[in-house]
Amino acid sequence: MLDLQYVIANPDAVKAAITNKRVRGVTVQDVDTIVSLASSVKTATTEVQNLRAKRNEHSEKVQKASAEERPAIIEEGKKLKEQIAELEKALNEQEEKLHTLMTFLPGIPSADTPIGPDETGNVVHHTWGEKPKFDFEPKNHVDLLTNLGLLDIERGVKVAGFRGYFLKGDAAMLEWAVLMYALEILRQKGFEIITPPILVKEFALFGNGQFPWGEQDVYQVKTAGVDETGKEISEPIYMAGTAEVPLMAMYSGETLDLSKGPMRLAGLSPCYRKEVGSYSKDLKGIYRIHEFLKVEQVILMEPDEAKADAILMEILQNAEDVIQGLGIPYQVLSMCTGDMGEPQHKKFDIESWMPGKGDYGETHSASNMADFQCRRHNIKVKLANGEKVVAYSLNNTAIALPRFLIALVENNQTKDGKINVPKPLQKYLGKEVIG
Repeated sequence: MLDLQYVIANPDAVKAAITNKRVRGVTVQDVDTIVSLASSVKTATTEVQNLRAKRNEHSEKVQKASAEERPAIIEEGKKLKEQIAELEKALNEQEEKLHTLMTFLPGIPSADTPIGPDETGNVVHHTWGEKPKFDFEPKNHVDLLTNLGLLDIERGVKVAGFRGYFLKGDAAMLEWAVLMYALEILRQKGFEIITPPILVKEFALFGNGQFPWGEQDVYQVKTAGVDETGKEISEPIYMAGTAEVPLMAMYSGETLDLSKGPMRLAGLSPCYRKEVGSYSKDLKGIYRIHEFLKVEQVILMEPDEAKADAILMEILQNAEDVIQGLGIPYQVLSMCTGDMGEPQHKKFDIESWMPGKGDYGETHSASNMADFQCRRHNIKVKLANGEKVVAYSLNNTAIALPRFLIALVENNQTKDGKINVPKPLQKYLGKEVIG
């Protein structure tokens, strides 16, 4: 969420963000409405405060008044009470409308974010690695893993429906090997490893910036269960699409002591996404699925634009270290305004090379959220001078599976349909070759 005072002082910047990000649920005209409402709320608040003070004065007059004076003063006090109630009702309605409009305002993109309408406006920031040159026609991951008896999509669909799958044997072990490899890299870099709850309350998704824009992509649990007394819980519960959601919500409403530096968290969790907006994309295989495993990096830090930029590159490099260690070619994209998401201030995507389709595929996303999430969550940090200010947050995928598994097996396939296991993962599988 944006600071209201920022919106009032910089309406053109907010309007540009709405236009360039193609934000749903709010228009540039709504920015003018917000500025006008803010002024009305300020005026009405002052008026209510003045009337309350006047009513308090009347209360004192009643106590001091004579028997003859008292009825008239009491009657005047009743009129003041009615007037205050009427003004408070109008004020509450204005405040509610203002809050609703504010929740739809997007984060302001950084000055160096490319302006573009969609993925066509993304810019290649850098690339790494040499694409493998096969002396045979490379298989896609579905054929490769199915032929080895390691992937069963047909039965997955039978059990789980569209985009369901079973990953079996060495493929399942390979998936967990990659997860452990990524976690070990982050642990060595000072991250606190956390297994968070993935069933979350609504405030967690709102604070993270997924609500109100991404509600259609989130699973809601029909019955949340019972509380400690056995009473059924009426509050809705949702299945988060990333560990970022519970990790941010963990510190909601708190003031952090970051005197020793930024807080570095790494969450390992299952993730759940409906993929409603992508129902017709990537229909074959396990690239786009409803449930998967992911290690997510989350940073909480003092508000400092330059330091946040540096840490964004740091967590981006952490992901690159994982990919480079496994020898997979990739490219990093600087995401444009129309493809970066509503909350993001600055964003990079990593796309790993996937020989099966002869193209790169997105496997990681790194974002500087500035104070957008922390303002929604009311997460503050106490500065050295004692001042409490809204914190900054950043996040990045360390690894997401089985999507990254596609790149891993396709780049390491052999002519006879086997899969070479990258050296860092061999200790987890106890073998050099699968198949």
